[in-house]
Amino acid sequence: MPNKEGRFNRQEVKDSGLPYFIPRSGKWNGETYSFAVLLSKTRCKELHVPVMEEGEQPAAFLYSANAGAGTNDTGHRYHALYDRTDAYTLIKDRLLPREIMGGFTDQT
Repeated sequence: MPNKEGRFNRQEVKDSGLPYFIPRSGKWNGETYSFAVLLSKTRCKELHVPVMEEGEQPAAFLYSANAGAGTNDTGHRYHALYDRTDAYTLIKDRLLPREIMGGFTDQT
């Protein structure tokens, strides 16, 4: 269960069985998808493909070393990522490399 900011702890991420990205290593961990567009809630909003307020589940996670800094909660360092593969053709020019799992391919 995420904390009040919506972040998850390491054990929750491991128990989910979903892949997770650690920026420092630059690679995805766990069982990955052959191709996926995975965005944080903030990026979904910025790219006009918002997350449903109720019921939408994460498809992966992103580790943030700074999450919880300055608080008593430094155990919840993973942000949920949501699958926006269906919107790829609409948003592909604005995606960051780490937001695409499986490399750049023509997914039209």
